[in-house]
Amino acid sequence: MNAPQVQKGEWIRLGSNGLDGLVLDIHNDGSLGVGYYQNQLKAIKEDVVWDGSHWQFSNSGPNGSYLRGAEEAMVKRGPRF
Repeated sequence: MNAPQVQKGEWIRLGSNGLDGLVLDIHNDGSLGVGYYQNQLKAIKEDVVWDGSHWQFSNSGPNGSYLRGAEEAMVKRGPRF
């Protein structure tokens, strides 16, 4: 199944556990740079890829960077569904 169309600034669900992620970058290869709130402690940016049914983290181990400023604030506020 092809990846769903997304836009920067859109909230998506990550993995099968339904973690909310904010699309910050769309890469040429179809992967996304997504911000999420890790353990209600830190706003993190990490790349995700479509696995056919879910957006999954590109790397299985720790591989993100801390967000700051406006992006950090948006991720900590969370989605407005």
